[in-house]
Amino acid sequence: MTAAPARPTVLVTLGSAVLAAGVAAILRGAGFLTAQDGHEPDVLIVDDAWLDDPSPLDGAAVVSLGSRAWVEVLPDLCPHGWASLPADATPAELIAAVHGAAAGLVTLPPAWLTPPDEEPLPSGEVTLTPRERDVLALLAEGLSNKRAARDLGVSESTVKFHVQALYSKLGVQSRAGAVARGIALGLVTV
Repeated sequence: MTAAPARPTVLVTLGSAVLAAGVAAILRGAGFLTAQDGHEPDVLIVDDAWLDDPSPLDGAAVVSLGSRAWVEVLPDLCPHGWASLPADATPAELIAAVHGAAAGLVTLPPAWLTPPDEEPLPSGEVTLTPRERDVLALLAEGLSNKRAARDLGVSESTVKFHVQALYSKLGVQSRAGAVARGIALGLVTV
């Protein structure tokens, strides 16, 4: 019989005592251990108060609760895993973020996948033709234009035309951007 993997230790460092108590209770309920005095935690839980001087976070796995500004700060500070969530994240999102950060992954809400200078489009404002939806689904599967054309029974230039139309309608400039925006808008699932 194999032993269950150890849960990461966490240290909750939030400005609001009420919020800190709630987050700590959620994490304890999920089986996480609180870092003991003198021991480095596996994951730090922080809020926007740390944005003024995030340098003490350098190198630690971090889960931030608050503004989207963390998406710009954490990649440089936490090369080994981090997560950024809005303050109203669900307990399941928080637990997943702690696991992800401890495992060296990056965790973000889907709506935060678009760069901050690109305004997210409400899905009601994006209307794709059935063929554009087909092409977007094939992009999400990682197919090349040539393979997508073969699967759809059309020419490669037709697929290129639809890809360019997707870029325009979704306000992106790459295949990855189209897939990320499509996921965020609920137009495609992976």
